[in-house]
Amino acid sequence: MLAELLNPQRIQLDADISSKKKALQELSRLFADSNSALNANLVFDALTDREKLGSTALEKGIAIPHCRITDCTRPLLAVLTLGMGIDFDARDDQPVDLICALIVPEQSTEEHLNILSALAGMLSNSDNCHRIRGCSDANQLLAFITELEANSPAYSDH
Repeated sequence: MLAELLNPQRIQLDADISSKKKALQELSRLFADSNSALNANLVFDALTDREKLGSTALEKGIAIPHCRITDCTRPLLAVLTLGMGIDFDARDDQPVDLICALIVPEQSTEEHLNILSALAGMLSNSDNCHRIRGCSDANQLLAFITELEANSPAYSDH
């Protein structure tokens, strides 16, 4: 299910980004560049507004920024890995270098929560995170998530 929300255009690996704001701007650009119905500035504003409610950083260098977007017609996922971690206001004060962003249509409340749960489940496994961080290109990362979901019923039931 997660692999269906992702495409190689929304995956950027080993990016040189120095701040949370710049990471959210880059994720917004990835969403807008891959979907003409989306405006990067509106996505950025929505992600930023959500961050103001509380950081979406988990622990161990991972963040899952997410929001609802009016012009979004179906859930979309973007993945950004960083060459060097950045401050994302994580509870464990660790720098974040693995960011999976999710945008969903305005009315997708339950689906939004189910996808977040699946993402958190996948990213709670340190081996999965290590493999994602080690991917050398977007297609390799997409193939890994597809394989992971095919072999793990826990990720595909959501």
